[in-house]
Amino acid sequence: MSVEAEIHQLVLGMDGISAVFVVDPLWKNVVSQLGSLLGQDGASGQLQFVDCSTDRSGANPVMTVRLRIGADGSVPAPALARAVAATIRTHVKSVQPDVDVVAAVEISAISV
Repeated sequence: MSVEAEIHQLVLGMDGISAVFVVDPLWKNVVSQLGSLLGQDGASGQLQFVDCSTDRSGANPVMTVRLRIGADGSVPAPALARAVAATIRTHVKSVQPDVDVVAAVEISAISV
């Protein structure tokens, strides 16, 4: 399982989370899907729920993890975002201890 898939499942299991949404806005996903369909292989691209990118230009590699979540209202949104970010940092450090982690957590919806 990829780091992205592991983070996706980990975050979905947290208290206060109602959903993990695709990382990119709808219009960008539509353009990407259309491009995949028009490509040579004809295979459609998969939607991306967690985006991990690593910058190796500095002294230590830095992995930036982006995701968009939906909150169910049972946990205050700022506390939920901090908890998700901390969980992501802990998980990535457990599998890649030499990488520094930046977690960019966007709360896209809060249901009550």
